[in-house]
Amino acid sequence: MRKRQREKIVDITTSVLEVLFRIAGATSDAFSNKREFYYELSRHGFDRSEIADRVRDLINAGHIEAKEESGTKSVRLTRKGKIKLLEKSRDLQSDGRWRFISFDIPEDRKPLRVVLTRSLRKIGYKPIQKSLWACPFNKADEIDLLISEMGINEFVANFRIEKTDIEEHLREIFDQELE
Repeated sequence: MRKRQREKIVDITTSVLEVLFRIAGATSDAFSNKREFYYELSRHGFDRSEIADRVRDLINAGHIEAKEESGTKSVRLTRKGKIKLLEKSRDLQSDGRWRFISFDIPEDRKPLRVVLTRSLRKIGYKPIQKSLWACPFNKADEIDLLISEMGINEFVANFRIEKTDIEEHLREIFDQELE
């Protein structure tokens, strides 16, 4: 029972982030019609109280921002929220290109390295070497959000390539995901 409840909470959280991104993310980055927001989420089968609980949790976690100005309520997906959405995305579309991340984060910033590798895994990257990771999925193009949010630009190199001499090895690593 607890597992099913936890899965539903994760589904609601992901849906809230996806709806915010779909409605507001591509345009003004702010969503001002509260009724439309709740309507979109209720179409996913969630009731209003469940949605309100998740929205409150996401605000407290810094994934979304809610403001009220001159009687109008607006909700905005933060950079942290966009990263969370990227990590939770199940989009496994590939365009035939490989995305590589190479990093050399100093030992005194080890906690950042741990957070980075954890996020890379969630996004779909896999280690090729200790500090070289690869991913074939289009969503990995958004990795700059994570790098910028963490403030590690100077320690990370991000590549998108069409051809590599380790293609066969990469296909073996991503065998299940690329089927």
